[in-house]
Amino acid sequence: MRISALFWIATVFYLLLAMLSKSLYRGLLPPVETAPLLYALAFLGIMWISHRLEPGLDGRERARLYLLTIFLVLSALGLFGFLVSLVVIGIAFLLTQRAKKMDPAAFMGRVERLLLVPAVVLLAVPLLAGSVPLFDPVERYSDFRFFYLAAGYLTVALISIRPHLRFFLLGEVIALLSTFRTVGLSVALAYVLGAVGRGNSGRGGWRGHLPLLIAVAAGVLVLAVRYLATLGTYPSWHLGFLETLLYRPGFTYTVYERLFEMGMPLGRRGILFSTDPKGYVGSLFGSDVGYTYTIFGQPAYDFGILGLLEAGFLGLALADSERTRPTGILAVTFLILMIPIGMDAFFLSALSLFAYISLEVGMWAESG
Repeated sequence: MRISALFWIATVFYLLLAMLSKSLYRGLLPPVETAPLLYALAFLGIMWISHRLEPGLDGRERARLYLLTIFLVLSALGLFGFLVSLVVIGIAFLLTQRAKKMDPAAFMGRVERLLLVPAVVLLAVPLLAGSVPLFDPVERYSDFRFFYLAAGYLTVALISIRPHLRFFLLGEVIALLSTFRTVGLSVALAYVLGAVGRGNSGRGGWRGHLPLLIAVAAGVLVLAVRYLATLGTYPSWHLGFLETLLYRPGFTYTVYERLFEMGMPLGRRGILFSTDPKGYVGSLFGSDVGYTYTIFGQPAYDFGILGLLEAGFLGLALADSERTRPTGILAVTFLILMIPIGMDAFFLSALSLFAYISLEVGMWAESG
């Protein structure tokens, strides 16, 4: 089974969970609306078709498309985004050229070191500054959160290359200290997907399922810590831990339904081009707290019915990312994260980057 199958399974499961949530919390959440649900199903269908069909563009054209996407999406965020896009494109080009010249094992070892050192340094900065959300939940909203997020996602990249237990533990420590459940879940996902990709789950007995058991336990721990941080930040929160887990999918899906209503028919172009997409969505509802909005929310709000074209792009990027194992793991991990969180400039650029690197390296390996 291709690891991308986990994305389709997770998306369908999330939709069913959202429907259940809206049924259980009828007094707090409105009933399911037909049009947004049909849009969501059409989005998934188009993405699946694009992922499975042979693309009309050849490899070189698709590579240019991914680089152009990175440049346009990040540049739309302003001067800083423009500069970041140039850096990202430059690194991607140099990385693929180096991969073509070096022995694969030696290249991967060098990349591991290049990822591990900045991850540790980025983690050390907020710790030395005394900014630890685990002990002071308000610190989740300080500028130091970007150091935790960067360190966390660098660790996810490390795990996609080699799902070693020590990399996994480093990532979960970052998640616990920062109380960012997205970091904890992405680390756990990458670890499980990496183990599956290497066939580690095929061993007999309980040891064959050890990576999954470790990841699930860590995921539950991160969710529990995040729940305690929520209570520390919002003392009026009255739902219990399990109730919160059930309520959130329905609430986030309801946010998507409202975004769908606002964005139809041709969109309002605000989420993808915002430097704070969750904060932007929250402001639409009169809140100073960021809202997640599902993978369907951004296409529906930004581009309306034309957002279905974005599904085609995502399916194509996923297919190209799977040409190499590390980029395939990263793409599936990020897509699963986007199911509840939603698409933004960072996620779309990251998927384009994975697809570009995988495509370039894959085409070179096939020609050699």
